[in-house]
Parts: sequence; structure tokens; C-alpha cells
Amino acid sequence: RDKIDRERQLAVDEALHITKAVASALHYAHEHGIVHRDIKPENILLHDGQPVVADFGIALAVSAAGGGRMTETGLSLGTPHYMSPEQATADRDLTARSDVYSLACVLYEMLSGDPPHTGPTAQAILMRILTEDPRPVTDIRRSVPAHVRAV
Repeated sequence: RDKIDRERQLAVDEALHITKAVASALHYAHEHGIVHRDIKPENILLHDGQPVVADFGIALAVSAAGGGRMTETGLSLGTPHYMSPEQATADRDLTARSDVYSLACVLYEMLSGDPPHTGPTAQAILMRILTEDPRPVTDIRRSVPAHVRAV
């Protein structure tokens, strides 16, 4: 978070490096039945330039038998700016795709300087997540390559 606050927009290569490292860490967690549920800049720490995913405090542990939950059923937990649509609606069956969506939101912010959906309240942000497509990152920062925009 500090790096984004300081630099506002990260270099494309650096943003992609961070995203790839976090995606790799999430892949490992997902293979072990864990959905993080709160991927956001504050939970991505840089240690000697290497991204580390932190705070699995509200993680969802998925049992091989089909779903023991560590969090309360029907409760929407996470940080609104980075929530997936299914998380915003308190979907009971969040999957790894929810973390991937959240990571894409972080990438968007690293490239554009702002999260893809903003608003004056958590409810307004969640409504925008559910009803609006974000502005294409290339409209904000033309130097972002088209293949990165597609993410």
C-alpha cells in the first residue's frame, strides 16, 4: 500500500511482477483449499522487493468433502474496493476465482492509481461492482499494453 500511495502508478513491469508473484502464492493456497478473501494492497507486503501475501485472517478453508467454512455463513467479509461480485453478494460458495478477481482489482489500482470501483460508502462501492464495468485502464493510462488491459 505504501508504494502505491507514494508512487500512485507503478511501472507496468513492476505491477506485473507483483501480480505474478501474488498469483503464484494464491495458486498454492488454492491448491490447499484456502481462499484468502481479502486480497488488497495492504495485504501484499514487499520483502527485499519480493511480494509476500499476508493476513489470511478471514480466509475460507474449503474441505475436500465439500466445504467446511471458517467464516460465518452469509456474511460478506473483505474490503469493498477489492471484493468480487460473488463476495459482494455474500455468496456462500466462494472459490479461488474470487481471489483472482480481487488481485485483478489490485493490478488495476497499481496501474491506474485508483481501484476499479469507488464510491462514498461501502454500499455504493458494492453496488458499482455489481452493476458497472470499470473504466478501461488504458483510458486512464494509455501506456498500459493491450494484453495487460485484457487482464
